[in-house]
Order: sequence, then structure tokens, then C-alpha cells
Amino acid sequence: MLFTIHGAWAVTGPEVAQLLNVRYRLTPSACVGATAVHYCSGVLVRRSQNAPTVGFWKLSAEAVGSGVERFDYWRLDRAPVIAGRPNGFVFTDVFTAIGLGKQLDVLPAASDSEALVKNWDDAAPTRIPLQALFYDLGTAGALRGAQRDQLAYFQATGEWLPILRLQRDEAQQSLFGFNQVDQLYVGYQVAARLNARYADTSPTCRDGRAAFYCNGVLVRTTDQSTAFHSWNPSPGSVRGDGASFSYLRADAGISRFYKSQGFVIREQAAPTGNPMRLRCAYPYDAGTGGSKDVCRTHGGLCSELGVTSVQAWVARYGASVNRTCAFDLDPQQFQLSIDVRQNRGDFYGWNEFMVAAWPQNNPVQLPIEAFIWNVQALVPGSGLIGAQYDQKDYFQVTGRYVPILRATLGAAAGQVFVFNPQEQGVQ
Repeated sequence: MLFTIHGAWAVTGPEVAQLLNVRYRLTPSACVGATAVHYCSGVLVRRSQNAPTVGFWKLSAEAVGSGVERFDYWRLDRAPVIAGRPNGFVFTDVFTAIGLGKQLDVLPAASDSEALVKNWDDAAPTRIPLQALFYDLGTAGALRGAQRDQLAYFQATGEWLPILRLQRDEAQQSLFGFNQVDQLYVGYQVAARLNARYADTSPTCRDGRAAFYCNGVLVRTTDQSTAFHSWNPSPGSVRGDGASFSYLRADAGISRFYKSQGFVIREQAAPTGNPMRLRCAYPYDAGTGGSKDVCRTHGGLCSELGVTSVQAWVARYGASVNRTCAFDLDPQQFQLSIDVRQNRGDFYGWNEFMVAAWPQNNPVQLPIEAFIWNVQALVPGSGLIGAQYDQKDYFQVTGRYVPILRATLGAAAGQVFVFNPQEQGVQ
């Protein structure tokens, strides 16, 4: 992701972190032309202190009265960087600000670990020499504050500032790190990936494997409850070695969800610490609850029963589509699970794909790609509230941000999954 400031400077998030770490380690007594050290070295940092409804770039009451805003000045040869800065923002050095055509006037403070910055025009945020946002990796709630600031700046300017992690090493030789998952804009990227997979109806992947390795979207809808973590398999899923998902694809004929919130997992070929393995596929809801083996609820696998074509399936199960054999996962059988739904509706509106039970209470290793909500569920509910709870719960347990998307079956191309920053529960 490139971050552009005033259309003149584009760098990636990791590059911003590297630039700031280099500047932090520079310790000259003066900069080129005998200018002050703030022109080329050190990092100008200020904690975000404004109310959530006020842009972080707005001047404080103290600054309005005095004409200057007080900043921390972090440099390797100055006082160690202290805690107590949960999240905030970073200015460029003076030379960089000049190069960008932005005004930055820095005055020395009583302490060499502080600096005074003359007031800027806080009604024009794109004219302010901002370089990044940051949060303290060890402070609860700090990422949420940084993401709130990131969203506020984007809404005001149409530009994304990178969020950096303040992760001091023992020698404090390096202060800042970048992680893609911390960025609020990741939601737009996830939505684009899911829409692309949804639209891809290729019967096989490029390497010849079944389509679920590379396309389609596996969704598990869940109950809205504070009594359990939504990402854990239910006791019934463990007993039958399979949790129910739906496989969404443009040609799969899925018209409804079971419940109004849930989560999406990555395609099966995606690397992950704890894979969630697809076992078999039912073209319609199969009522697998209580089964000792969810892939043999109604007599076994279709391939074992000689069901190898749409015609054979219709002849055997056309009058009872919810009591069908399960398709296994070779490319031909998997595509059949999609083909038998063509031009055939059912009361429920979804298919049922069985994912093997996974270990409890290990969410950081799971390939969860997004939380979702919808208004097309058989079981009605306040889906957005449920998704926000799940997102917050996941964040509190793992420290990782996973976006919430709205899912709308039958929406226009590219709009089945939509990210809205205002719907995020972690902000």
C-alpha cells in the first residue's frame, strides 16, 4: 500500500517505519547549513489527546493560547522513549516538510527530549506535515485509537496515513514497525478479494485442483451470543467432525444465509498456521446436526453410490434435495455439487459444506479473513451488532484486527461484499 502525502510523496508503510527508525538513530549536533537538529534527525511525536469527535490534528487549547504545540522529540542520544503514549501522530523532519511544500517551524524546548512546533492551519489537514500514526503495541485499546485517527484523516482528506507499531527493543535502536493487519483500509482489500473469488466460476484451479482451493467464499454463520467465541467449533461439530459452512459463488445459486452474522475463511490453498479443512459438500442444507459423521448423514459419499452426473443425482434425490449423498472433493465431484443447484431452488436457499472440526481456543492461527453480517437470513437478528461483538471479541483475544463486511447475495458485481469503516466495532 502506497501512502501519498499531498500528491508529492509516495512510500509504503514499511518504508515509512524504516525512515523514522533511521531518523531516530541519527545524532548530529547540527544539520546541513548549520540548521537545527530538527531539520534532519530525530522524530517529532505527539500523543492523540482530542475527543473522538475532534480530528487528532486539531490544535489543543494550550496551543491556541500560546502559539505552539508541545511535541516529544525522540532521538537515540536523548532521554529514553517513555511509556504513556498509547497512540498519536508523527511529523516529518523540517527538510522533508520543505520538500513537500508544507510549513513546519520547530523551536527548542526546555528539555532536549521535547520540541515546540508553531501552530499550523488545522482547518487544512493535507497541508500539515504528517508522516504517520502510531500506537503502543503493549497498551490495551491503543490500536483502536490509532484506527479511529486513521479513519478520521481519510474522511477529511481521502488519504490514508500508515499506522505504525511502537515496539521498543531493549537497546531502543529501533522504535517503529509496520504490520498490514493494523491498517483500517485492509477492509477494502479483503472485500475486493472476496468479490473476486465470488465472481470466479472456474471449475478447477490453474494447477488442476478442485475450485475451492482458489475460488468461491466459505462462510459460517453463527449465533449471536456472549457465552462462547464464534470461531470455536460447536460440540456437535466436534462429535461429527464437521462444522457447517456455505460455499458462495456466482454460479452456486445461494439466495439466503442461515443466520445474520458469521465469518469467512480463506481459500483452502492459502497458507495458515491452523488449516480449516473442507471434508465434503452437500448441494443443499442436509440437516447434519447430531450425525456421528457429517459426511455420511444420508448414506455416504456420492462417488461411492455411483452418483457421477447431474442426471444421476436428480434421478435419485430430485424429490428430496435435503437428504442427498455428500460430494467428495475431487474436481469433478466438487463441481457437481455446484451444477446440481442450477435452475433448482429450495426452501432454505443455501448449500452445506462440511469443514473438519478444528482445535478450540486457537483463533490467531485460524484463516479467518472477515466477519460478516447480512439482512437475508432465515433466522433474523441484528447482524451488524453480532458481527461487531465477534470482531471485538476476536481483537481482545488475539490483538488482531479483522474487518467486518456486509454480505448481500444477488448484489451487483463487486458489491456482494462491502466494507464500510463506519460499521467497524474495533475503532
